[in-house]
Formats: sequence, structure tokens, C-alpha cells
Amino acid sequence: MSRSKSEKSPILIVLLSLFVLLLGPLHLFSIEEGVENPNSSSKKQTVLWKGEVTAVFKNRGSIKVKIHKNQKILQSNSSEIKSLFTQNMELPVFQKETKTQIGKFILREALWEETQLTTKKKYFEVTLRGDFQKDENQRNPIIEITTDSYIASLGEKDFFVEPNTFFKGRATLAKQSIIHPKDRKEMVLVNRGLILYGQGTDASADSFNPNYMNLKLSTIPEIRAFYIDKYEVTNQEYSLFLEKTNRKPPPHWLNGKFPEGEEDHPVHSLTYREAEAYAVWTGKRLPTEWEWERAAKGPGVIQFTNRDETIGFDTIPQRYPFGDEFDPMYCNTRESKIAKTVSVYELSEEGASPFGVIGMCGNVPEWTSSWYETYPGHFLRSYALGKQFKVVRGGSFSESARQATVYYRSYGGIPNLTEDRRAGFRLVWDYKE
Repeated sequence: MSRSKSEKSPILIVLLSLFVLLLGPLHLFSIEEGVENPNSSSKKQTVLWKGEVTAVFKNRGSIKVKIHKNQKILQSNSSEIKSLFTQNMELPVFQKETKTQIGKFILREALWEETQLTTKKKYFEVTLRGDFQKDENQRNPIIEITTDSYIASLGEKDFFVEPNTFFKGRATLAKQSIIHPKDRKEMVLVNRGLILYGQGTDASADSFNPNYMNLKLSTIPEIRAFYIDKYEVTNQEYSLFLEKTNRKPPPHWLNGKFPEGEEDHPVHSLTYREAEAYAVWTGKRLPTEWEWERAAKGPGVIQFTNRDETIGFDTIPQRYPFGDEFDPMYCNTRESKIAKTVSVYELSEEGASPFGVIGMCGNVPEWTSSWYETYPGHFLRSYALGKQFKVVRGGSFSESARQATVYYRSYGGIPNLTEDRRAGFRLVWDYKE
């Protein structure tokens, strides 16, 4: 005798339930074409800017905040900075001491004063108009903003994107650091931008830029984005190159080997042609001196638009990769009293350049690919100037702090680029924009 329909129903229900549990909801429903896979990218939260509340105008519903210039802001022009403040933004408000969120500020308008966008101060102030909304989830919610609070603008940044996102034609952010496939060295990104090279105070020096005080787009070159070695090339890395290419070691390596215990010290006393050969082997190249300088100090200039829509520039004076004041803890020069090279991995991270490059001050000098010539418009004359010698940058442990500034220029190639054992080096790799 056959079973009735009512008897079959419980069995069907049980089977369907097991089917759902085993396969899961993703197997029952297809993802519609055009809907972005939530697993296609990973994001991390970053602080775009942080502003300390310095004044509260209750009758006007506005507050004044003091925003300290981080590296991102220093490298942005006026219009880019203003774009960080848009209408109807919801900005979280935190208490200074506890750093707990007490509410949010709905931004309606940002009031600027152009004179405040200068580098003479380490911060700038802007008046924000809007409404404060307290956090009702707090035990004792604060009714209004006080000067005991600060505002932060938070954002998300992709740090990994699946290949399928790329092939859909969606733009992705460049990786801030990579491992080069040939020599396995870590490299950091130096983004595209302007470079205010040299200095504008000592006209008798070869680093003098005659256009330093006469800034306009025609006198400030733009550097394309590139990756640069985070650390100088070490003895061990250069030794591997010699082994792979069957080349002779430097004559100061006793018995053909670098000093014991100095495998992570930067290789030094190489000729330009030896450094160039290593670059060819890796598929990278030596940096130009302006690329080297941008990696060491950042752009050196901020571009902004005046109220009359003319372009203006503001200089960012910086003598060393870590700031304007010398510190022997961050730079291995004669003042450090170490009197020898140190491991590239022992150098302080606090001495890094704005782009995160280590060791661009002292330790060993570094070759660049640029010919030692005067800067455009400079009157200086010397037998060394011309397409005969190559520019050397960075100073060394045996030189003074003055010779380790980000704009100091030296040269090598006497009597020629095959014999002068002048410096060490680090390499760059072009970023395909």
C-alpha cells in the first residue's frame, strides 16, 4: 500500500533541512553578476587627521580645532587638505584623557584662512560649523563639546585586493612596500610629485638652487613614482651577486671575503660601474640624485591655490631625513663617534625619511646615476662639473653632519668610473602607473 501525501511531508521537510545545513546558504543562492564580493578586498582603518578642540562658540554652533601636520598633510597641497573637510561629514569626538568616543560632530561648513597654511607652524587651525550629537550609550552622556576633547577623521585603506577586482578594471592603491623578486630586498613606494631640490641660502655651494625662492611650476620638476630599497645593499647581498656572476670581489675584502660579522653592514668602497653591474643583474637601476633627494626628504614644497585662483607654493625646510635638527642617534656620522659602519638593520626607525627609507643619512655614501653638473641657472664653475663624474649622496660615518644633509652633493669618478671606489648604493625600481 502506498503512503499518503500527508505521510510524506515530514520526511521531505527533514531531508530539505539536512540539505540546507550541509550546503549552507551560499550554495542555495547564486551571487548576482555585478555585485562586489565582500571578500575581494581587505581594509584597515587609518587616521586622516586629528584636531584638538581649542575653542567652542556655542551661539554659532561652531568649534575651532588645531590640526597638527602629519606626513600625509605635509605632502598634500592646499586643495587636497581642504578636501579632507567636506559637508555633512560625521566626525567622531573623543575625550582627551580617556580617548573614549563621546559623540559625533556633523560638519556643515569649514572656514579657512589662507595665511594659516604655512610651514612655519607645526599645525594649522580651522573653524568647523555643525552640530554635536552625544553618545546615548554612555552611562553619563556628555551634552556638548568642550576643549577637553578632540576630533579625528577616520578612513579605510585597501591593503590587499584580489586579482578578480583588478581585471574588472577597478583602480587599486599601489602597495606601500614590496619584496623585489630578484634580490628579495624590501622596497618602499615614493609617490609621484614635485621636488624642491637643493637649498636657497648659500650661493657658493654646488647644492644651490637659484630658483629656490622663485617658485613656479616651470622651476619645480615632477618626479614619477618609483620604489626604492628600504635599506642600502649589504655585504652579504653583494657577495651573493659576485657568486652568481663569477665576478671579482672588492680588493679591500681580505681573501675575497667581507669582514666577519659584517654581513648586514652596507657594502662600501665600490666603483660606479660595480654598482651599475649589480643594478643590471637585479633588473633595477641606480636612482637619479633628485629621486634620491625626494626619497630622503619628501617633496620639500606644498602647492596650493590662492583665492584669486593663482598657484602658490610653500616650502618645507628639512635638512635631514628625520627633520631639520641633527640627532647623532639617527645618523651615523663623525658626531656619532662610532667611527665605522653599522648594520643597516640596527639603524633607528626614528631616523627614517618621510617615505620610510632607512639610512639615508651617514653610514656610507651612495652612488646616483646623475652627472655632476650645476643646477639650472647656477653660475658656479669648476673643473669637476660636466659629464665626467657621478653625484654621490648621503654622507658617511667618517664625514660630518653637514655632509649628510639631504641636499649635500659630492661626486666620484676620479680618475674614472671604473677605478674610483667612492661609495655604496641602493637601487630603485620604476612603478608602472
